[in-house]
Amino acid sequence: MAFVKPSVKTISSDIKELSIYLRSTKKFGKTTLFRDTIMAKYGDPSRGLLVGCGNEYGYKLLDNLNSTQVSSWKDLVELKQWLIKEKGKEHNIEIVAFDTADEICLLADGETIRTSNIENPNKQVKTIKAAMGGYTAGEKYSANNLIKPYMNDLQKAGFGVWCIAHTKMKSIKEKGSLEEEGYMQLTSNLSADYESAFGDIFDVTLTGVIDREFSEKTENGRTKRFTTDTIRKLYFRETPMIDAGGRFAFGSVPEYLVFDQPNMGEIFLKTVEDGMRNSKSKNTTTSTAKVETPIIEETPVDTDETPFEETTETVDKSALMDDIRTRFKSAGDDTKKQIKAILKEKGSGKLDDSLDIDVLNEISAILDDEV
Repeated sequence: MAFVKPSVKTISSDIKELSIYLRSTKKFGKTTLFRDTIMAKYGDPSRGLLVGCGNEYGYKLLDNLNSTQVSSWKDLVELKQWLIKEKGKEHNIEIVAFDTADEICLLADGETIRTSNIENPNKQVKTIKAAMGGYTAGEKYSANNLIKPYMNDLQKAGFGVWCIAHTKMKSIKEKGSLEEEGYMQLTSNLSADYESAFGDIFDVTLTGVIDREFSEKTENGRTKRFTTDTIRKLYFRETPMIDAGGRFAFGSVPEYLVFDQPNMGEIFLKTVEDGMRNSKSKNTTTSTAKVETPIIEETPVDTDETPFEETTETVDKSALMDDIRTRFKSAGDDTKKQIKAILKEKGSGKLDDSLDIDVLNEISAILDDEV
């Protein structure tokens, strides 16, 4: 690839400039949202393309939807070549959505296995776990050598790219956390290597959930729960229970969008493009910046303090956190519970940079008392 000279980026407010990773529980309406967004944006179904992948046929009951189906990685490569080469000739497609990520990964795995067998003729394999030498090498090859370059090629060619996926509750343990058990969060159903192929490189990760309201009724001494109402919510921002997020500026989009209309295309389009517009630096305010970086508000810097002194405090704080992490591992159960309670009361529940130095000193003192 030739070197591209640097240039100052100006944010566009056109949804086709975004790559969107759209995940939700089943039957949320992901494919319908794509169709409705294309119609809201262009008023012409041919300007979008839904690509059904592998065994996924999620568009049989949707009209006004431009679609195709691929059954192998070779099909996907041929589709990409056609999209790029024939744009403005055989088609005027602006945004392409792949349905679903699970099936794309399976198609990539098939290609990885085929490549592995060609490169290692004396060691033929049948599964992705055995491909490319085994362990996770096969999955990494599918994600890094096939899926990521494929999506990047389409974006570089000027296409908006969506990928539709499913969700699953998982136990999450973040680096720097003292929570040995982790915490439960609704996130992708994909394994880490495949998730990185979408979540790490796409501009926006949106997660849809269906909240249910229940009532209880007792029959023959047994209490049963019945669903009385459902509310669909599409999350733009992460919560303790929902994994979502994007490159929008703080405050430019809502935490979630309630899906309370039969057609959410116009509302979704306006929310996203307003978010892009509001993310421009000239539209961000001083108050927004303070909200996004609360540590500045929580720990004001003394105006008499020199830059050298600020740097020294940061280094001391980092060293103290490393010392606490090391000693926490060998601490007793009672001490661990006491420290976790302090983290939850005075921070995010994790040992991170948001904690005040006084809190770290308090935790360190508790560990000192145990010795």
